[in-house]
Amino acid sequence: MKATRIVIVAAIVLALAGVSAAATRNTGAAGGPAPTGQNVITPPDQRVGETILYAPSEGDDPVLRSAIAAITGGTVDYFDASTGTPDVQTLQGYDCVYTWANYAFADPTGYGNNLAAAVDGGTVVILGAFCTYTSGNSLGGAIMTAPYSPVYSPSGSNHFVTSNYAGDGTTPIYNGVTTFECTYRDILAVQGSGVADGHYQDGEIAHAYRSDFKVIYSNGSGATQLGCTGQWAQLIANACQVGVPVELQSINVE
Repeated sequence: MKATRIVIVAAIVLALAGVSAAATRNTGAAGGPAPTGQNVITPPDQRVGETILYAPSEGDDPVLRSAIAAITGGTVDYFDASTGTPDVQTLQGYDCVYTWANYAFADPTGYGNNLAAAVDGGTVVILGAFCTYTSGNSLGGAIMTAPYSPVYSPSGSNHFVTSNYAGDGTTPIYNGVTTFECTYRDILAVQGSGVADGHYQDGEIAHAYRSDFKVIYSNGSGATQLGCTGQWAQLIANACQVGVPVELQSINVE
């Protein structure tokens, strides 16, 4: 009986440790490279194909960037948005910008305003995990308002529980995609001209887009730091390509 109680207690401790690790992921918990402020920016005259700037409030993920680049055939650079804020000119130097939150953004409001200005100038913006997580580190500014972001979080919270893709996506965001899952998924509702596209098996929105596909919310992330699995690189490559001019599309988005 004593041995049984010890096993049960050990199991509870391990379970609580897992919940604690999940619940602290938005505070910059361990799980991958931490931010260093060392950006990876290719000179404009050396960039090729469709250009993407990966700019989360988190450390770099060369594996994810390489996987996206292998699909698009274009340049995928990195900017650490936890230690600095890319200005509008920098953002508009790319066809697509992809961001999500873990550590606090250096300037969440200023960054959000700059992203909105970049969208107005033609850049596609992909918003990812925790951007609506107002309970912790989140993104602010104009990009999160109804004219731009296709979703908001009524509770400002996150599931912190995994769920798999339900297989119901209908737009080219899902071209070639059959599987993905994530624990870190915001609790979302559509706003403005936003359209939900695809869900998780628990009913949560997987992706949503503004009517012109210039702003897309990708609810989760394939970044090393979050540990989500599946075809996240393909999803981001697709999402970036859906909103760019046809001449820059290196993959089929019909």
